[in-house]
Amino acid sequence: MPTPRLALINPLRGPCPPDGYRYVDPFDGWVCHAWDYRTWVEQEEKHLSANDREIPLDLGESMQEQLCKTLPPGWCMHDDPNRPRVNSVGLTWQDLARGVETFARWMASGMRYVEKKEAERRALICTRCYFNTHIDGCAGCQKLVAEVTTGKETKYDFSLFGCGVCKCVLKAKVHFPLEILDKENSSLQELYPEHCWLKKGGPNYHGSSEPLPD
Repeated sequence: MPTPRLALINPLRGPCPPDGYRYVDPFDGWVCHAWDYRTWVEQEEKHLSANDREIPLDLGESMQEQLCKTLPPGWCMHDDPNRPRVNSVGLTWQDLARGVETFARWMASGMRYVEKKEAERRALICTRCYFNTHIDGCAGCQKLVAEVTTGKETKYDFSLFGCGVCKCVLKAKVHFPLEILDKENSSLQELYPEHCWLKKGGPNYHGSSEPLPD
């Protein structure tokens, strides 16, 4: 028997989730946001129609399932209250310490970057991810990131924010070698979605910093 999909307890009558209804189109990264359920789904339907894409019969269910993966316990049916969860509210001291450790490993390794093609591939994946979100806190972190990534950019930078899982600034992270990033806390692996380029065993994980061939 298949596992039931995550679904909002009462999507039509509310209450509204903490940050509203948010859905990231997995095909093109378009963000659909509204404060009531019907408007939310209608926005995505209009987006699909405007781009000559078919409207799936289970669109509402798919949008709810994605949203439920980002919500705290108590909002969705068929949800395990004890499953590992992403808390993207803001930076913690643990997040800051992890970031410092990553930078230290990168500097000790010779401050290398991946090739532009690989950074572009990663950035595109991130723009289509529902954990690509704004992370509050640490203006100094932002300044440091800007300094170490001077001259490094992708054509998707305008749509890159922070990773809700690791709290990293994605404009920087997409340029770092996997040999550095793979040493992150193993507990993060439980939280990365299957499509993430950092998810070991996932379809977008290479296992090295070398880009895929054309």
